[in-house]
Amino acid sequence: MFRSAPARAQPAAIVALTVLIFAVDAFTRLDIAIAVLYVVVVVLAANVWRRRGVLATSTACLLLTAAAFLMSHDEMWASSAFGRCLVSLAAIGITALLAVARLDATDSLNGLRQQLAHATRVITLGELAASIAHEVNQPLAAISANGNASLRWINRAEPDLEEARQAIGHMLDDTRRASEVIRRIRALAHKGELRHAALDLNAAAEDAARLLRRELSVRAVGLTLALAPALPAVSGDRIQLQQVIINLLINAMQAIGHGGQVRLGTAPAADGRVLLTVSDNGPGIPAAELPQLFEAFYTTKPDGMGMGLAICRSIVEAHGGSIRALPKLAPGATFEIALPALAAMAVAS
Repeated sequence: MFRSAPARAQPAAIVALTVLIFAVDAFTRLDIAIAVLYVVVVVLAANVWRRRGVLATSTACLLLTAAAFLMSHDEMWASSAFGRCLVSLAAIGITALLAVARLDATDSLNGLRQQLAHATRVITLGELAASIAHEVNQPLAAISANGNASLRWINRAEPDLEEARQAIGHMLDDTRRASEVIRRIRALAHKGELRHAALDLNAAAEDAARLLRRELSVRAVGLTLALAPALPAVSGDRIQLQQVIINLLINAMQAIGHGGQVRLGTAPAADGRVLLTVSDNGPGIPAAELPQLFEAFYTTKPDGMGMGLAICRSIVEAHGGSIRALPKLAPGATFEIALPALAAMAVAS
């Protein structure tokens, strides 16, 4: 992942502040607990590093506090300065424990979110079982037909090897098609941590649309792809972003029922982000429901769990982006996802 200039400057600022506090504590005669300011260092470290980094920073602050006290006080046990030193050590230690506890809780929450997102993907795949079977069956049926044709060409009194060769070539193409369908399904079912990599959002959108092709056909829903050419790449986890796209497309199909139109589009934004929109011509979303739409357990469906859009928001925000339902200006509903473009992130770094 790319780090912006402010993010890279934070460790240097932490080191500089630590050195400044130590210098004032060790080489001046101020009669106050200067070392308490190391609490600020520990808090800043918790915003930059994980558990091990925070513990290392806290240990360094404790050692520097003790070293500064020993350097600046000869009669250490008899002075009130020793009490101030103990207060500073206690403050640093307590802050470190609280910071580590917060990081552990955040990591645990992120783990639960990933498990919930994975469970939702598996449930979605179960709902699309018929579509998946159809997607796999199409190339298999074509392989069978081309195999029989090849046998007929070869078994003729005068074998036509060129026709047989072409039929076998078609079989290999269909084998690759079937393999690609299975690869996409296995990827969606895979459970893993968020993995950021350069991603073509157009390709991810096309893959998601392919998985829903039969579902669209059964519901007689037309899907229009309006994908911007030469779209800037984004940094993201392909599987999780596809999960968001599939969820929004399924929501759109369910909202409009049988028939209707859905539009899946992408476009670059002037602010260096990439936009992905899913629109439909259904009944739309009442303005009163927009503020709660992405809250967990809020749903307008009789049999809904109210987790789909909440998970979508969690995934998009983990990618540094945002998701919103646009105010109703025309029939239907429109959801817009904005993600930072990889090129813009590289310039910022």
